[in-house]
Amino acid sequence: MLITFSGLDGAGKSTLINSLRTTLEKQNRPVAVYHMNKDMGIYAYLGFIRNWIMGGAVSPGTRVTLCTKSSSKPMVQGGHRRLRKAASRLRYSILWNKPLRSFIYLIDLPIFIFYRLYIEKIKKQILIMDRYFYDSLVDVASDHMWFLVRFLARLIPTPSVPIYLDVSPEEAYARKGEYSVEYHRRRSTAYHRVFPWVPNTIVLVSDRDHRTTIRRLEKAVAERINAL
Repeated sequence: MLITFSGLDGAGKSTLINSLRTTLEKQNRPVAVYHMNKDMGIYAYLGFIRNWIMGGAVSPGTRVTLCTKSSSKPMVQGGHRRLRKAASRLRYSILWNKPLRSFIYLIDLPIFIFYRLYIEKIKKQILIMDRYFYDSLVDVASDHMWFLVRFLARLIPTPSVPIYLDVSPEEAYARKGEYSVEYHRRRSTAYHRVFPWVPNTIVLVSDRDHRTTIRRLEKAVAERINAL
């Protein structure tokens, strides 16, 4: 079974996922939770490489023999700074390059299918995704790319329970002020255009009353599980 959560940053995905996971595990249903960008796909692998670089390319205890003891530390630190800057530039160019992200999207699809088969069929776990390909569609959406977005949407494996957390741009900004209200507004418009394409979507209005939202979520998921 595949359950996906989508919505703006600050919509409350992590809170609801943790609550749902606890509920399902109390029912003796094994659960695996993955983040779309952090745990699988090209972005996850680039993040691993970036963290490795920022953590230091030289393993602890490795002796540097290309320079004297007094000069080795500045040289290593300078090399790390250059690697960090290069990694940051690469990440920025990928994050904001929509045609490139569309290409990566096509690579991530078979990677995800492999993960899903392994988790659902072999490990017999319910797979919960924090973000999904629908969020990736929002990332690449623009006025001149909607035809491509619609085509990519047809390739997405349909979740058993697709969940969209609807929150206002102002509320999302108030909860997590990492991005501007205008940025959230553009993404909210894209979400409202993408999710009518998704069959059997459960739309939850993510307001301040998390208990009510959690109860609605648990009820909706239970109904879908019983229907399978």
